[in-house]
Amino acid sequence: MNSLEVYALGIGANLAYSTASMAYTMYAKRFSSMWINQVKAIVALVAFALAMFFSQKIISIGTYPILLLLLSGLAGLCIGDIFLFRAFATLGTGRSLVLYSFQPLMLGMYGYFFLQQIFSLNQTLAVICMMICVFIFMLERNHSTGSWDMKSFMWAFLGITLDAFGVMLTREAYELEPGLETFQVNFIRCIGALIGFLLINPKSYITVFKDVVALRKRDQSLLIGSAICGCFLSLTLYLAALKYAHVGTLTSIAITGPVWVSLLECIYHKKAPNFYLLGAFAFFLTGFYLMITA
Repeated sequence: MNSLEVYALGIGANLAYSTASMAYTMYAKRFSSMWINQVKAIVALVAFALAMFFSQKIISIGTYPILLLLLSGLAGLCIGDIFLFRAFATLGTGRSLVLYSFQPLMLGMYGYFFLQQIFSLNQTLAVICMMICVFIFMLERNHSTGSWDMKSFMWAFLGITLDAFGVMLTREAYELEPGLETFQVNFIRCIGALIGFLLINPKSYITVFKDVVALRKRDQSLLIGSAICGCFLSLTLYLAALKYAHVGTLTSIAITGPVWVSLLECIYHKKAPNFYLLGAFAFFLTGFYLMITA
């Protein structure tokens, strides 16, 4: 798989996740961050189980890789997403997703020390471009609100840090079991997430089931659709890319999330993109070009 294909998968994953995040934000405000997170994980688990069954690509793996994937799901898909969705409900989707651009620094160090992956000049410049996007978005948000909600930013940053930890554990499992397929990996991770919810509050599953049944058909369809798009589809694409990618540069394209959400918000509110958004998009395109030519 060449670099263009790998990063195209990464962008597809981020677009799917960021689009679904707008629905996650709505349900996190309506119910709770843990509630929407549980629904997402349950729907994704069923979808991955069906995908494994029809693809028939299941291999026997060792106990240690299984434990890594379970812990990855617990850290990233359970605890990390609880914090992140809480930030969605208070900061908004775009501002929270901006912080994903700090992941390249975390995962870049992991790749350097554990995978012997170094940053070329183009890759370094690409990450810098993505970080400039973050700075532009933070300027724009601060200009529009006039204040910083540091507590909510810390929720988001903690969630993103745990998600990065989950990515590291998943990559380690790939290193130990190169034959692992994406559907099987994500199925095990979802089990890890659901175990986490069970440990936090065993009775929460009953509450979630009753709430979902009580929703209108339209809300149920939106809920299931966002879970499939934001968890099943995005994780399938992202982990397919993670298996081959330079982890630092792959995660730097997470800035596609806030750029895409901002564009959707412009369309929804029927407003033209401002100079902040146009500037961030220009740096994103520059960074992406540097990545695929590295």
